Amino acid sequence: MRVAQSYHAIAIDYDGTLTEEDQPRLDVLTALEEVRQAGVKAILVTGRVFSELAQVFPRVDDCFDFIVAENGGVLRCAGISRAVTAPVPFELDERLVSRGISFKRGQVLLACDGEHEVAVLKELRRIGSDCQLVRNREALMVLPAGVSKGSGVSQALRELGLSYHSAVAIGDAENDLALLDRCELRVAVANATPSLRQHADIVLDAPNGAGILELLRGPVLCGEGTPPPSRWRIPLGTSTDGELVTLPASNVNVLVVGASGVGKSYMAGLLAERLLELDYSLCIIDPEGDHAPLGRLPGVSTVGGRGGLPPPHEIRALLRNSLGSLVIDLTLMGSRDQPAYLSELFRELREERRQSGLPHWFIVDEAHVPFGAHSVACGSFRNGEKGVCLVTYDPLGICGSAGLEFDHVIALAGEGGLSPSMRSEVESLGTELMEPLPRLEKGQALLLRLAEPLEAHVFGLGPRWVRHVRHWHKYAEAHLPWEKAFRFRGPSGPTGAVADNLLEFRRELLRCDHLVASHHLANADFSRWIDGVLQDDRLASIVRAIEERFDSNRSIEGLRREIIEAVENRYLA
Repeated sequence: MRVAQSYHAIAIDYDGTLTEEDQPRLDVLTALEEVRQAGVKAILVTGRVFSELAQVFPRVDDCFDFIVAENGGVLRCAGISRAVTAPVPFELDERLVSRGISFKRGQVLLACDGEHEVAVLKELRRIGSDCQLVRNREALMVLPAGVSKGSGVSQALRELGLSYHSAVAIGDAENDLALLDRCELRVAVANATPSLRQHADIVLDAPNGAGILELLRGPVLCGEGTPPPSRWRIPLGTSTDGELVTLPASNVNVLVVGASGVGKSYMAGLLAERLLELDYSLCIIDPEGDHAPLGRLPGVSTVGGRGGLPPPHEIRALLRNSLGSLVIDLTLMGSRDQPAYLSELFRELREERRQSGLPHWFIVDEAHVPFGAHSVACGSFRNGEKGVCLVTYDPLGICGSAGLEFDHVIALAGEGGLSPSMRSEVESLGTELMEPLPRLEKGQALLLRLAEPLEAHVFGLGPRWVRHVRHWHKYAEAHLPWEKAFRFRGPSGPTGAVADNLLEFRRELLRCDHLVASHHLANADFSRWIDGVLQDDRLASIVRAIEERFDSNRSIEGLRREIIEAVENRYLA
């Protein structure tokens, strides 16, 4: 059985979902075992007390990798059960007996008929308990505060080493709402309550076990035509009419395109930040050092740069052990070596994705480097694979070699909107049904949905959390080409000092003779280099304002210090 790489766990409610009798159908159990053999972990989530469940379904331990019983109050794995919290207060028992209310206890919960809900609530208030009441169709469960099927499946996934973004949940009743909310894809069987049906991403055509069979052997787990979950969306910015423009956060591929310097890396970082906010695991390939500051965010680690790049298998282990996100900083690796390294890295991480679901997303900046014509990294992804974002100025040059189909394109505009060549390339990614693309102003972007029905939205980019500096690490530590380095000189000619990155520039500016610093300040050489070579107009404007205050009759030490501090604050902080 083939299962999409998106899903590595399936959490199934028991009564009314897996079965309408005490035991599941044999064909359902056979399909469940096929899915497990394909690498998907099966989690049974039930309100039943485990001892009672085992009496009617003795094979239950053999059919599931993890069992969440008593509506989240008891966890069971490898034949060992444990309560996650203290039981409902025993003071409640005497009060219910005095009222003539029949009930049963498990290790944690107390259960009775739903008609006694008001009476049970009154008695809980009398004993000063903060326990909660949970309905399951006609039944009522009393549980300690904070215990639910959702909390139970969250703990089960953590112990299995899986993310909830890699899980599918399926249920039928009110007490399954919390279960569905803790998983990526929410599924309801046909016999589900109206509230659960409205809550689900997918409502199956069949009820009970037949619905489970439909799920296990249908297109959903194979990833064929499954719609992206409706609640996981990335806000990109605001449209011209004030509407929020969003993008599905899973089960899609995205291509970010635009000319050099129009904000492609800003857009990639914006996507990364929004995905991190939703707790997705990312692997960000960063050839130019634009995304190193993302390492300041919780759960994000940066490898590479000055620390050097570890072997790909060590990066895979780091991702697996942290269950977090990684920025792979390639700035100190030569462009000739990058494709071979990335080819091996993609191989390792795609195998990890096959086994654990991580990373949920690959974001590859400057994608024309690893996926250029005849690159050894071409073919790293299989057709049909999702959760990939490529960023490039050359979309037609990489789309075929990357081996991917794209669901959305984000095109960014420069001074004159989209250049004619870029407009042509973007339009060629759509179909003949697409009308001419809207005109874009500088600072705007176009979100193009390539699937039917075709859609196009113009929007202004939303704000970033982490300050974005274009080619942050590249200019701070990597080495610029010889012809782009800054050459220090004084009134009598070159001094021989050369800076091919900002660390060197800062060092030489600190120690150069005051006559050398005065010469460059008088000629506005510093701001011209920063603007022309680094293309950082913000830093260039700051330095230019400092240069304009230069007076040959006054000490230049204060101006020198201001420029150094501006560089440090912008790139080296």
